Order: sequence, then C-alpha cells, then structure tokens
Amino acid sequence: MQIRFGKRKKIQFTDRSHPLMGIISVILGGLSLAALIALCAFSGEVGGKAGIFVGVIGMISMAMSIVGFVLAIKCYRKEEIYVVTPTIGSITNGLLIIVYFLLLFMGAL
Repeated sequence: MQIRFGKRKKIQFTDRSHPLMGIISVILGGLSLAALIALCAFSGEVGGKAGIFVGVIGMISMAMSIVGFVLAIKCYRKEEIYVVTPTIGSITNGLLIIVYFLLLFMGAL
C-alpha cells in the first residue's frame, strides 16, 4: 500500500492501524478531562455552591470516562493494531475514573 505525502511516496510495510474504538476512547478521555477542569474552575468561582447542574454534568462526564475505559480495554483483544491509542485512552480514562470517585466520596462526607 502506498500513501502519498506531497510529491513523496511513503511505503507502509504493515497492515496495522489505529483502532476506531481506541481513538474514540482518547476523545472521550479528553472531553472528560476538559469537563472536569471546567467544572472545578466554575465551582471554585462560586465558592463551592455550584448546584445540582454541575453535579449532573460531572456524573455524565464520569460516565463518559467509564465508557472510554471499556472501549480502550476492548481494543486490546484485536490483532494487528497499534496499541498507542488504547493505552493512552485506558490510562487517561482510568485516572479520571479514580479522580471522579474520589470527588464523589469527598462530596458525600
């Protein structure tokens, strides 16, 4: 298979590709991280009294992280893939899940 980059040709010697579920996992992790940062900043601005709306968005964001983590784990079963995107997705989403659960339990106390 030949791929053209401008006037040069690049020859690809492998059939490996980045899995779609891995890419979606990285995107979900990025969106969840952006939502976490935005929600923490907003909650800090209003002195911790952001209301139920911020909590609901946080729970949706946590659900996105869980879905992203599951998609990344499912990618490891496939053959002939690059494992970069599933690895980034599983690490990012896994850390975010831990942070969300810590925030959930700290808020319940």
